[in-house]
Amino acid sequence: LTARSGEDGADAVLAYVEANWEDVSKVLDLFSADGQRQGGRPAPASAFNDFYKFTMLPVMRSVELARGGDVRCTFSVNIRDEGYRERLLASAIGKAAPDLFQELEKRLGQLAARRFDRETFEQCVTEYSLPGWDKETLDAICGTKEDPRMLVQELLIDPKESTPVAPSQPGHVLVQVFVARDEKLKADRVYIEATGPWHRVTWLETTMMQAVYDALFRDRRRQESGTKRSESGEWDDSAWYPAWLAEAIAVVAGALQRPRAPVFRADGRRTGGLAFMILQGLYVQHALGPSGIFLGTSSVTSRYMCLEAGVDPAKVPRCMGTHAHELSMVIGAVVGELDDKAGAPLSQLVGHMLYFFRSRPGGDVREAQRKALMPMLTDTLGTRAFMKVASALKVPKGPHAGEPVLSIMGAARQDSGTLPAFKRMMEDFGYSGSLMASEIETANDLMKARECGFTLFGAGGFMGDSEKAWNAARTNISMAVKVLRVHVSGERSRFTPVKTGETEAEGQIKEGKFEADGTLSAEELQKVRDRAQVMASADSMIDSAQLQKLFEDALNELLGPGP
Repeated sequence: LTARSGEDGADAVLAYVEANWEDVSKVLDLFSADGQRQGGRPAPASAFNDFYKFTMLPVMRSVELARGGDVRCTFSVNIRDEGYRERLLASAIGKAAPDLFQELEKRLGQLAARRFDRETFEQCVTEYSLPGWDKETLDAICGTKEDPRMLVQELLIDPKESTPVAPSQPGHVLVQVFVARDEKLKADRVYIEATGPWHRVTWLETTMMQAVYDALFRDRRRQESGTKRSESGEWDDSAWYPAWLAEAIAVVAGALQRPRAPVFRADGRRTGGLAFMILQGLYVQHALGPSGIFLGTSSVTSRYMCLEAGVDPAKVPRCMGTHAHELSMVIGAVVGELDDKAGAPLSQLVGHMLYFFRSRPGGDVREAQRKALMPMLTDTLGTRAFMKVASALKVPKGPHAGEPVLSIMGAARQDSGTLPAFKRMMEDFGYSGSLMASEIETANDLMKARECGFTLFGAGGFMGDSEKAWNAARTNISMAVKVLRVHVSGERSRFTPVKTGETEAEGQIKEGKFEADGTLSAEELQKVRDRAQVMASADSMIDSAQLQKLFEDALNELLGPGP
């Protein structure tokens, strides 16, 4: 930092570090100079999981229980960066040096050494009064204190394999790497997947993506810094990581000198690691916390690692989050026949209403401050289709019985498409709640969102996670992770999970945004695409009375007995 004096943000961070050295040193002591944990200790299983995983879990358990306890999901990492996707394939199949694939294998192998940190889960559940997390649920996910579960039970990393497989035992989580054709790309690629019971494999979704990102991130930095392997064949990332970390935190400080607005950091993955995430959070809390516009961090692990290390609790960000496409995609596969009957993506509203009753809202947002507990994520198959269904439905029971479903939504999250188009759609369907922009990567994004009337902002990228925030000429290592397959009671669902993001104005799916299982044949994938188009346009939606009846029957089945 001293060497960067005079650069944007560097002096502010240096002053912060000097004034808060006691707390900063407690964090730095957790890590080696290469950004890994001291002594080679594995990260905990909670690492790189967002707070929304904890709030969505009660919904997952309700759906599993309604289907005999057997809902198995497969999450797959999609490396969108064409250069790295092709390099990784070449490395895997022997057409290039094996280094990159070996780095990936190493990072994925580390997942099998991660134990569930039950105390972290218990602290989070207690501090935020999270419903649905009884002892049985904690045991099912974390194992007992005497016999903790591991994050991964099986590893199958073999580029000679070409077919996804199931774990050898029903309760296990399997991480598999294989090479196969992607019918969407019309080319072979490396598939990186995690499969297991929904309530267990869900903790691999963003964690696995971060492991993949870490492999590519370190490869890029080694190339840019000119780092060479040691005589023993190992990489010494301490040659570049400290300078990168100083630069990264300075970028955070520079970003915070720009126009401010209420933000939270969605930072559970695609970052430079836990050391960066924790220090990033502490600095943002220092810079924005007193103003009240920093709402918190999505990183549960960062909060509790800080507290365990003895950092002043007043300086540690609180946890914050919304929910994810995972709910709509899995539930759409579990009750897909519901959508076929409705002629529209009704299952997405069933998922949101399950969240309303089973998660933090508790079925009651009459007090104004509680409404913020009920987010709305609309673009899984396009916002227009979601809003068309939502605007036709009423809350079926509880203190809000008979009220429009849209009236209990506290914040609508824009996750794709343009900001003005999203706002217009909200207005077209009469939604008057808060608007949240979650794709903030630059100061210009933030200003545009404010001008459009958005009042909440997910700004992990803007605060340094996005390399575009460092330099507009750079590109991010783009990737995503989505659920590709769902099995119910041992049988693969015929309703393949799909995500399209925002559609064209008339509801047409944008080709580049269509995400589904690339291992399907061309004919099978076309059928999936055709069905997704029917859902995205929602032109065949049944009348409101029939829709409400389907909605209530499905909701009652998945909620099960109880209030």
